[in-house]
Amino acid sequence: MSRWIIVLSRGGSVLIAVGLALLLVSFIPSAQLTPSLWKTAIPPQWVQPSIEDTLTPQQGLRVTISANGSLDVYILEVSSHVLYEWVDDAREFLNVTDLDEFLEANPGSVGWHDEVRNGTITHEYIPTKVTNATLVLSNPSSVRVPVEVEFAITSLVAPAMKVRTLAQWTIPIGFGLTIPWFTRWWKERKRQSP
Repeated sequence: MSRWIIVLSRGGSVLIAVGLALLLVSFIPSAQLTPSLWKTAIPPQWVQPSIEDTLTPQQGLRVTISANGSLDVYILEVSSHVLYEWVDDAREFLNVTDLDEFLEANPGSVGWHDEVRNGTITHEYIPTKVTNATLVLSNPSSVRVPVEVEFAITSLVAPAMKVRTLAQWTIPIGFGLTIPWFTRWWKERKRQSP
C-alpha cells in the first residue's frame, strides 16, 4: 500500500511540475516576424482583400487598423482568389453585396469580424488549425475612407490558450495524486513530535 502511495505522489509531483512549466510557457509573448505598413483609401461600397497568408496555431496575424470613417474588418479563413471566384461577372473588384452574399453562404469562413468607426482597432488572430487567412476591409458607407493597416506575422512558442488549458488540468490532478502521501506524511510527523 505504501509503495502505491509513493508512486502516485511522485507522478503527482511530476504533473504539478509539468503543469507549472506549461503555465509559464503560455505567458511568453509572441514575436513579430514581418511588420509592415499599408495605406490606402477604400471607395464607397467597395471590398478590399488586403493581406493573405497561411497561418498555423503557432503563427498568427497581428493587425492595427486606423480609419477616418466607417469600415468593417474581417479575417476570413479562405484565400482571396476564393472571394474573386464568388463574383459571377468579369469585374476586378468586390462590392459589399458580393461580400455579404459570400458570408451568408459561407458563415464558417469568418475567423474574426469587427468595425472601425473613426478610430483604431488592434487584434491578434491565432487560428486553431492550419488555414489560409485573408484580411478583408469593407466600406459600407457612401464616402471614400482613408485607412492605414499595420500588420505583422507573429510567432508563438506554443498556442497560449491550449497550453493554459492543459496546465489547468494537470496541476489539480497532480495535487490530487499527492494528497494521500501528504496526509500520511503529516500523520507520521504528528506522531513523532512530542
